[in-house]
Amino acid sequence: MTQIIAHRGARNLWAENSLQGFRNVVALGVGAVEFDLHLGAGGEILVIHDATLDRTTTGTGPVRALTEDSRHALRLIGPDGEIDEGVPTLSEVLDILAPVPGLRLFPEIKADENGVYDPALVIGTIEMLRAYGLAPRTVLHSFDTGVLRMIRAAAPEFARKVSVNGDWAERQGGIRAFCGGLGDLVGMVAVHHELLEVELEAVSSLFPLQKIGVWTLNDPDLIARWLRRGVGFITTDDPRMAKDIMAQEMAL
Repeated sequence: MTQIIAHRGARNLWAENSLQGFRNVVALGVGAVEFDLHLGAGGEILVIHDATLDRTTTGTGPVRALTEDSRHALRLIGPDGEIDEGVPTLSEVLDILAPVPGLRLFPEIKADENGVYDPALVIGTIEMLRAYGLAPRTVLHSFDTGVLRMIRAAAPEFARKVSVNGDWAERQGGIRAFCGGLGDLVGMVAVHHELLEVELEAVSSLFPLQKIGVWTLNDPDLIARWLRRGVGFITTDDPRMAKDIMAQEMAL
């Protein structure tokens, strides 16, 4: 059965990558949640998508400059405006998600404001997930194959997923060349819906359908279409809508 992944803690419903969003996703009963990781000024692992604070918070500047005090001083911005939260740490997020039986986690390792992937973020993330006992239900992912090789070398017990869109695939010589060159680096691939629409045959010749995901689906018709195709997972900003559509499809 297709699994629904709450993208950035369901950012169309609640502030993305917020404790509020993660608590509500848990209450919604979604089977998987995706979130994004950066390092702060003190080396703490922070849960935020962008390498800068400007879009999703009341702060400005790079996430890498964020201190403990400034983290608490700013506020996240959600669909309905500011909420009474700063940027959460990975440990704060895992305190919410780890106790939920069977909930799968999809943390993405992000590059800093200079486009650099810090090995300290990779190692710190792995160590914390291990400390919480989450390796069996975590899929670490990135667009960058170098990051995925770091993960494989440091923690082969973790599942790995690569993400790809049209621009990235084109720079790698096309989706077939890119996916065909992955070997055993990953067990899952997540493809942007516009690319997968035209390249499903190519991708499914290299990966089993249940190991293929599509992102980011927020249109009801698109969600229904990909559910009928039987891909392994659908990433959406509105998992509540996706769950309703899945229930309708199963009732047909």
